[in-house]
Amino acid sequence: MFIIAPTCDILRRALIANALSEISNDKNSQNVILDLSITSPEAFWSMYKEGVKYIEDIIPVMAGLNSKTLKKYISPMDEKLSLVLKDEDFSSIAPEKILYLIKILEEIYKYVFVILPDKINDSSVELLKNSKLIIAPYLSDTLSARQALNSVGLFASLCQTANIVPLKLNINREFHCEQIMKDNVLFAKQLSADFPIKIQEEMLSPEFSYKDNPSSFSVALAQALNLYDQSPATKTNGENINEKYFFNEDVYKNLAAEIHKELVESMKNHTDETDSKALKSLAETKTHEIIRKLEVDIPADLKSRLIKELCDDVAGLGVLEDLLDNPEISEIMVNGSKNIFIEKAGKIIRAKEVFPNEDNLKTVIERIVAQAGRHIDEASPIVDSRLKDGSRVNAVIKPISLSGHTLTIRKFMKSKLSVPSLIEAGAISQNMADFLRAAVVLRKNMIISGGTGTGKTTLLNAVSSFIPEHERLITIEDSAELQLQQLHTVRLEARPKSSEGSGEISIRRLVVNALRMRPDRIIVGECRSGEALDMLQAMNTGHEGSMSTVHANSEKDAVSRLETMVLMSGA
Repeated sequence: MFIIAPTCDILRRALIANALSEISNDKNSQNVILDLSITSPEAFWSMYKEGVKYIEDIIPVMAGLNSKTLKKYISPMDEKLSLVLKDEDFSSIAPEKILYLIKILEEIYKYVFVILPDKINDSSVELLKNSKLIIAPYLSDTLSARQALNSVGLFASLCQTANIVPLKLNINREFHCEQIMKDNVLFAKQLSADFPIKIQEEMLSPEFSYKDNPSSFSVALAQALNLYDQSPATKTNGENINEKYFFNEDVYKNLAAEIHKELVESMKNHTDETDSKALKSLAETKTHEIIRKLEVDIPADLKSRLIKELCDDVAGLGVLEDLLDNPEISEIMVNGSKNIFIEKAGKIIRAKEVFPNEDNLKTVIERIVAQAGRHIDEASPIVDSRLKDGSRVNAVIKPISLSGHTLTIRKFMKSKLSVPSLIEAGAISQNMADFLRAAVVLRKNMIISGGTGTGKTTLLNAVSSFIPEHERLITIEDSAELQLQQLHTVRLEARPKSSEGSGEISIRRLVVNALRMRPDRIIVGECRSGEALDMLQAMNTGHEGSMSTVHANSEKDAVSRLETMVLMSGA
């Protein structure tokens, strides 16, 4: 990349009109101009009437851009090409996008000239830092020379690896060029801000002049490029440019969206696959194929992130995957696509993750409930379900949920809390544990009460470890989450109505059916309604030692709650 540094309008027009597309030594290679100095087509003069393309038309598709796709856009290749700004101001375009475009152009053209605007801004500095050669034209008068001297000092301090060539021009009616490349002194391998006083004096002196013919500017540029070609040029770091470009969040999202679209299309024939690991492996293979086909040079760490996120989205649970894998998170609450909250160490905080949109969130919800053999739609907008690891799931979709699709996941603890661990944590005392053990062994009926998230199911799981191995246990739940360790255990799960309103299997029906399955104990995950009556009857008809949980704040409230639920049975 060769930078034409900010200069006055007359000089800039002279640069474009007289030289840039004419100076390549190799007749088979061409030059390309990126004019970032002017906005709006009216400003383009005769040279831009042929071979003009607009930068704004390229930027939206740059996520998957490579030299092949760009060649198709800028063909035919024998035209003089200039890339210019149509309406957008250069400062409003992320510099990493321009750098990436330049990197691809350098694969096609021998010389890529970038004409910067007069005003140096952050975007200009980024381009200067990544340039190979900075050409700084200036006028013969003392004021322009002094300004150029200051600019060259600035460029030298910013660009430690770029060659800097000041070109001194004498403007008259025919446009002549004067250059200050005497003995190639200023074409330094690394020009610092404190270059020799003698050279500074020559730059400032109107008397120092080198006159050439009317095409002198082309000659001067050709000499500069020849010297550059013969010198050990510092190459721009392509990897760094790639990182700067692809780590831009807008660019990353555009690339991910492009690959996602093709990935979804290629996975349509595998919708019946139920093994999530096999599905993710297949999605990963196809994502690699799509990236190879795009021929986009993505940094390795960013490529790994991209593949993981795409596979999680297409074959997993999207942004929830990392939250589910985090052992410190106990609950995940999704209030619409842009608001995700998590419970961590007993505190509820907002997560940084968001879903791309409501449709993406609904797809994840449908994928979760489908794993448990359930469905969710406008006819059945509320679903209780579970994940394969036993985590409890509740989903409510629009229009019932006015905040957008809502998803609540109570994570199943992979390391189940035992009675000793509860004692160690201070949740219960040793005396309480001994009492509970005695109650279970003596087949006392047990109701565990507490508010939401207080650990009722956790305590029930722990207490159930006291049940002797030889007993036959029947567990009944809305969404199976009890993890009993006894071998002789039968697990039953309720089923809601189908979309046609049929096929419901209630907890109450399962309790009644369990009485015919020769249980020693019946364990109901939670009594919420009329099944409380059947549960109490089971406890008093030969199935002593049965257990359940209820939502209540105290033991007195638990009894009142049981009374209310018995009335709900219709008895």
